Amino acid sequence: AVSRIATLLFLAIMDRPEVALGCAAVAISGVALLASLQSFPTIVDRPEVVLGCAAVAISGVALFASMRPSSSLQDALLLQLMQDSREGRKPRASEPEDRPTQDEESNSVALLSGFTMQQAREHAQQSASLAKARTPTEVLLDLQRGNARFWMGKAQRPEKSAFERRALIMQQYPSVAVLGCSDSRVPVEIVFDQGLGDLFVVRVAGNGLDVSTSASLQFAIHHLKVKVVVVMGHEACGAIKAAQLDEATIKKEPA
Repeated sequence: AVSRIATLLFLAIMDRPEVALGCAAVAISGVALLASLQSFPTIVDRPEVVLGCAAVAISGVALFASMRPSSSLQDALLLQLMQDSREGRKPRASEPEDRPTQDEESNSVALLSGFTMQQAREHAQQSASLAKARTPTEVLLDLQRGNARFWMGKAQRPEKSAFERRALIMQQYPSVAVLGCSDSRVPVEIVFDQGLGDLFVVRVAGNGLDVSTSASLQFAIHHLKVKVVVVMGHEACGAIKAAQLDEATIKKEPA
């Protein structure tokens, strides 16, 4: 516990130099106060001693408040220390946050050393198998997370490498089919923060279901084996507003 407290104190001082100055001020005030108490042990006889005690106490409270970790690194280290304490482990050394996955490493190797169509075909088959193994719940959760990233301004905009694009030539294996509106403000891949080959998208004004859109969705369900079908509307849709107009107004529109 002492080592953890010392670690947090060191991090606070390194990140906020004013904490070091505060520590020095409190120490000097404490020494001066002790010296005055030794000369005049009766506090009642020396009102300035009371004021000095109050000043040291206030400085200590302010210093304690300023020592709270202010950076995400300190928050992460504190969380790790608490977790290690609960699990009875020694604090672990810092590890790189973004480690490439095995799939990313294979893509990098393929890009550096070149790749053949056979390698791209094998990669496509492997990716298709992974897509088929996902459950509808997992697929829907991935969509929700992507939409949350888009809404919070943290979109990853996943792009495929040349190797992955070559693999997509062989086959497609989307997990979701989306019937959306043609409105320029709701591009489906961007709204859900998805990339090439992730979504099978059918867009028509008003996201209406007719012969062509129904046939497209049936193709995605029966042949591509998508796990989730989404009908996505949106606010202020012009097609929906137009459908609510009276018949006389609709007849004035170009045929």
